[in-house]
Amino acid sequence: MTAVLQTVQSALPAPPEGWVTAVSTADEFSIPQTMCRDFEKVPLQYELSRLYRQVGDAEARQAKFDEQASKEAANYEQKQPRIDALMAKMEKLAATQAALAEKGDIAGAQKLNPQMEKLQAEMTKVMDEGSDPAAMNAAGKEMNRDLEMSIAVRVNAWTEYAGPDAKPVALPSGAQSAYRWHVEDETHSNDHALYLFGAWRPYKQGGWRTGERTGAPLSAAHTVSIRVTADPDRLPKTVRAIDFGKITPLLK
Repeated sequence: MTAVLQTVQSALPAPPEGWVTAVSTADEFSIPQTMCRDFEKVPLQYELSRLYRQVGDAEARQAKFDEQASKEAANYEQKQPRIDALMAKMEKLAATQAALAEKGDIAGAQKLNPQMEKLQAEMTKVMDEGSDPAAMNAAGKEMNRDLEMSIAVRVNAWTEYAGPDAKPVALPSGAQSAYRWHVEDETHSNDHALYLFGAWRPYKQGGWRTGERTGAPLSAAHTVSIRVTADPDRLPKTVRAIDFGKITPLLK
């Protein structure tokens, strides 16, 4: 298993200029040390992952984010006296309602609900005043853009899945199938690519399930999956830098 992962490791690209590997070589291998007898006839699962991080403009990225964060903080500080005053009114009103409820005057406590709702609405208005969540999210996304990328290689993984909008892409030499898809959220915008080598078969619950090579030991590579996550513009370059030619011989 170590020999398989050493070969996989040699197939992975070095960091591009201005990037570093964020995981040390000693921590990359994940090899099982024990076996559950319930699965003694199932190929052993083991893996290697590598995280890359851009360091060339890390300080400039952080400075832009901090600038927007400082604006938000200054805006909040300016509103702080009004926020504190409203909070005090709400706490006082809540205490009055609690006292009425303890006396059994539920109706009296409920009569104060409109006042509480009015204070809550006013608090929301003050909190939103001058705040720009969209700008903050944009600053965070820009700070994270093309900041990290990863390559995860799984040997004999029990199952593998592609994203819901995954599209087939060109197959590297020896690959069974390959897919690419995009994932967008408030803080990240990345593309994902999945390359499958070996005896994968369709899984009834979706995706693929690892198969077996006849006559190969359970510790050998029966299937290999390579998952790449990177900025949409960087992902093709990263994929081209992987030496897929070293993967196919592992499955023979």
